[in-house]
Amino acid sequence: MLRIGAVRWRGKCSKHPSYDPTDGVGLTVATCERCAMLKEILDLQRRMLELMRRFNPPREKKRGPTDADRQIGLFDDF
Repeated sequence: MLRIGAVRWRGKCSKHPSYDPTDGVGLTVATCERCAMLKEILDLQRRMLELMRRFNPPREKKRGPTDADRQIGLFDDF
């Protein structure tokens, strides 16, 4: 059994603190090694989540009747 816990990690480049790897790699950041590592970490994390979801797809939750289903219509025939 493999257990992977929820990990919160915050990393940022000391030279480019406003860089967000979800925005992609810009020209000034493309040569920065730390920014490139942040982008690689993001890509690997997304790949891991994709593999986990493919291995064990999330199940749909069973839902009971909602309040709208239980409400009696004012003009409905009984």
